Amino acid sequence: MQHFFKQIYTFWCAIVFIGLFLLLFPFFLIIISKESWHKHCYFLNKLWAKVALFLVGIKTQIEGIELINPKNQYVYCANHFSLLDIVSFGFAPHSVVYVGKSSLAKVPLFGYMFRKLHITVNRASPTNSYKALNKAIEKMGKDRSLVMFPEGGIISKRIPEMSRFKDGAFRAAITKQIPLVPVSLPDNWIILPDEKIPLISRRKMRMIYHKPVPTKGLNMEDIPSLKSKVYDVISNEIANRQIR
Repeated sequence: MQHFFKQIYTFWCAIVFIGLFLLLFPFFLIIISKESWHKHCYFLNKLWAKVALFLVGIKTQIEGIELINPKNQYVYCANHFSLLDIVSFGFAPHSVVYVGKSSLAKVPLFGYMFRKLHITVNRASPTNSYKALNKAIEKMGKDRSLVMFPEGGIISKRIPEMSRFKDGAFRAAITKQIPLVPVSLPDNWIILPDEKIPLISRRKMRMIYHKPVPTKGLNMEDIPSLKSKVYDVISNEIANRQIR
C-alpha cells in the first residue's frame, strides 16, 4: 500500500513540476532572446522551485544564507546525489550559471532552455570539459555566480558518501579570484533517489550554505588543499545530518 501511495505521489510531483515549467517556458524564451537578460532567469528559477515544492508538500529549510553577500560572486560547490540538487539552487540568493551534463540538453524544451542559459559538458571528454569551464567563467560575467557539482555528476556508489572532487570548480574560483561556498544537500537523495524509475518521498529538503572559502592570492598549486577543505566541510555536515 505504501508503494502504491508513493507511485501516486510521484505522479503528482511530475505533473506539478512539468506543468509549472510549461507555464513559465514562454517567459524563459523571452529571457533567452537577449544575452544581457539571462541573469533574470534567477527569478523564474526561484518561482518554479518555491511554487513546485509548496504544491507537492515538500518543506524547505535553508541555513547559512546570511553568510552570503548577494552582491558578490561565488563558486558554489555542492554534493550531487539527486536531480533535485539542481532545483535546490532555485533558492540561491542571486543569479547563477549551472554547469550540467550534456544529456540535460536532450530533454525536450527544458534542454533548449538549459543550454541557452547555462553550460553543458561532456565529462567523458577532457577537452570538452576544459572548454565548458572557460565558457562558464565567461558566461558568469560580473554579476552571476557559478554552481558546480565537483564530483562531476551523480557517480557515488556509496551515497551519502561523496566521490572524489574534480578540479573544475576550484580552477574557476582561482581564475576569477572569488570565494568558494561549500553547500550541503543532505536529504535530496532520499526525496528523489537516482534510480531508473524513482519514487519520490515527501520530507523536508534542507540546504546548508557554509562560510565562503577565500581564493584571493591563490594559484593552481593550491587546488589540492582547497578540494580537501571543501570536501571535508560538506562531508562532515552530511554525516551529521543523516536521519537514522
